Amino acid sequence: MRMDLPPGVTPEQLSRWQTQEEVRRRLLERFRRVPPATALLIGAIVAFHLATGVDDWLSGRITGSGRPAGLYDVLLGSRSPEGLVAWGANAFGSVTAGEWWRLPAAIFLHGDVVHVTLNCVALFGLGRLCEAVFGPGRFLALFLASGMAGSILTHLGGTELSVGASGGVFGLMGAGVVFGRRFRSALPPSVRPVFGRGLVPWILINILIGLSVPRIDNLGHLGGLLGGSLLALGAGSPVVPGAEGGRHAPAVLAFLVALCLGWTFAGMLGHRF
Repeated sequence: MRMDLPPGVTPEQLSRWQTQEEVRRRLLERFRRVPPATALLIGAIVAFHLATGVDDWLSGRITGSGRPAGLYDVLLGSRSPEGLVAWGANAFGSVTAGEWWRLPAAIFLHGDVVHVTLNCVALFGLGRLCEAVFGPGRFLALFLASGMAGSILTHLGGTELSVGASGGVFGLMGAGVVFGRRFRSALPPSVRPVFGRGLVPWILINILIGLSVPRIDNLGHLGGLLGGSLLALGAGSPVVPGAEGGRHAPAVLAFLVALCLGWTFAGMLGHRF
């Protein structure tokens, strides 16, 4: 049976509204309290942070400031440069010598408890968002590729030693903004600000902090931001009708991510042991 449109509503407006409702429904279905891929990344980051702390402790590279080093130092103390290099930090000389596995490995290493906590908190918030709109496979690929882009730019800039997941975090922020711009008309009005006013100020604030605080790897942040933004220009999304991408794309991405992580962790563990 043919139904007439409500007065003043054009077919284009109706189609846009239907698309927005479908996006809203898919987002609600995919938004997880504890997103699995994000939890996997955070678990790996925390595990390697603890491993470097235990290794420093057992190797005598940390002291307890006048007392015997113990659990407090393993959990809350700073990691030694020697220990970070042993586990895969982005060390300029080592990468130049051909240890390319350090470029992704550095993403999983952090200097102290504040460093790892801030990055994990940011990763959890952005991960819930990006894992929902890109899917687990694309999300992991975006994070790893962005982190590697940050590591590459840091290396090209001649930085002697760098670690941290902030390049990947910046990449997720950039990817979120690009997603919001690409699919603006398909997003429900209540969701659009999340990818604009919700992310852009954080990018600007973190850039300003990086320019103001010593020892922050600004090249890593910039490389991650550019990498994530560029990759998001062509990334599909399971929540936007017509933009889901190829049927086999998630499986291919999952395989590539697993290959990258296997290469990275093998390099880290093989070099240390």
